[in-house]
Amino acid sequence: MINRIGGQIQSQNLLKIKKIVDNDYNGDKFAIVRTKKNVEFMREYGLNNEDVKDIIRQLTVNDCFAGPEPDRDPRYKGWILKFCPLFENIKLYIKIRIENTEKSVCLSIHEFGRYDEGEKK
Repeated sequence: MINRIGGQIQSQNLLKIKKIVDNDYNGDKFAIVRTKKNVEFMREYGLNNEDVKDIIRQLTVNDCFAGPEPDRDPRYKGWILKFCPLFENIKLYIKIRIENTEKSVCLSIHEFGRYDEGEKK
């Protein structure tokens, strides 16, 4: 029962993320943090912001392995979800913060395990 409830919560949050991504046109609702890891991953695979949004649109609740959990950084409000989908036969690590019903941020997107997230699936 708990797993089903957890799955429903993850599913609702994933739908919220996808809706935000779909309603974003210029980065006002959905942003990708320009960390070195994210930039390197996007450059290595020739991806732009729209490509990342397409990857996020393809996420399923089965890709979610953690969350929703509060952001560890007290400066930010919102909930963190972590995903590990396959992209071109490569397992990815994607961490997204939902700040509210209108705004979401992709904190991490790169090859899973490449930077030792300390997370297991």
